[in-house]
Amino acid sequence: MTELLDGALEVRTQAGGLPTAVRIGDRWQPVTAVAARWRVETDWWRTPLRRDYCRCLLAGGECVDLYQDLETATWHWSRRYD
Repeated sequence: MTELLDGALEVRTQAGGLPTAVRIGDRWQPVTAVAARWRVETDWWRTPLRRDYCRCLLAGGECVDLYQDLETATWHWSRRYD
């Protein structure tokens, strides 16, 4: 089962741009693995949507999809997996 998420969040990244930690509440949760990366670029004829997505495994076993908006450079939640 998955849960759709929405909202900006703080993410620490390494030099290549991959997430290394996510701030959840008042704690930083380490990213233990990045399982997949993909880019979405669409609606170029209207308001462009450009995002880099990462499926991350967090310390403690939680799996989440995050994305970075390439226009604003902000990070956001997308989905949480059970």
